[in-house]
Amino acid sequence: MDANGRTLPVAEQRSANTESIVYALAARSITAQPAKRTGGPAIPRSQEVCISLVADHNRRFPGESLFLYVRLQTEIDLTSCGIEVRIPEGLILVDSFCLQGDGPIRPTARTIDGDLYLTYDFTAGAEKKVTYEYVLETVVAPARDDYVLDVTSVILARAATDGSTAAGPVIRDEESLGIAIAAKSSYVRYLPSLYTRDELMGRFLMLFESFLSPISQQIREVPYVFDPTVTPADMLPWLASWLDLQLDPEWPESQRRALLKSARRLYQKRGTAAGLREYLQIYTGGEVQIIEHRADNLVVGQRADLGNSVALGRDNRPHTFTAIVRLAPGLLESDVQRQQWYQRITVIIDREKPVHTAYTLRLEPLDE
Repeated sequence: MDANGRTLPVAEQRSANTESIVYALAARSITAQPAKRTGGPAIPRSQEVCISLVADHNRRFPGESLFLYVRLQTEIDLTSCGIEVRIPEGLILVDSFCLQGDGPIRPTARTIDGDLYLTYDFTAGAEKKVTYEYVLETVVAPARDDYVLDVTSVILARAATDGSTAAGPVIRDEESLGIAIAAKSSYVRYLPSLYTRDELMGRFLMLFESFLSPISQQIREVPYVFDPTVTPADMLPWLASWLDLQLDPEWPESQRRALLKSARRLYQKRGTAAGLREYLQIYTGGEVQIIEHRADNLVVGQRADLGNSVALGRDNRPHTFTAIVRLAPGLLESDVQRQQWYQRITVIIDREKPVHTAYTLRLEPLDE
């Protein structure tokens, strides 16, 4: 806003010869300074209010589009709130729009020392557990040399204390990111040195690098596809098929990833009590006990009657075991829940146990 209180449209990007910006927050005793300014006392970073800033690319050529995503997440109700985004000289703002939340749609704009400052003023405050997200569409300005653009987003807010209407202390959070700007294509390094000083050739090869960079990026990221920790969730069944594992789509994602990461170790112990115990622990997240029924009371005397079909010892049940699975409280409250867990665990045991064995399954609540 200017001195007369008029809103400055983003497209105009008017300049102001002042070292600081006092936004509408000043009326509510919050003064926002330009993000690049670091003087003055620091405000501790809040764990309850978080500002996030990401870009769709971390390396761009002049003339290419760059989208910036700003997200506000708060765990408390904010009585007053404002987001400031500093777009450095070298980026040209094309448009901005709200992706999520009912916050302000258009920001006010001010230019200081060549940098553009956008301010989203939440006049009605911000609600807890609500996500507010904005997208800024920019274009990289022409450049003669390689450099790095520093984009910064800052949030200043106040929250009511103890449920009262009185404003609490200032809450501040900040995030920055760097965008590498290449004035010429890196492909010139594959040409004779004569062309490395040719500006036209460097800019001409930008076209090919711009087209091929996404493909090269996908090739570089191929190893991550085979890592169960970071691969996309929809790739987990495909990875499991390589290992002949069956992933229940109803399993939580964390358990499916844990099973894939443990696959090699589980295959080494498959058919053993230890292997079955670990498998069930990964799936249920509870405690598992496997009791194998062996003869521990063998007595051989005058009355012993031995033969091919005789098992030594009293109460001996060869090739049998009992699986005791203790689940977290609340998972066995109803008969329906107990039946569902019983069926799921039975499928796993039938698949992992030796084929000639029999078993008894017991489900118990886990002691708190």
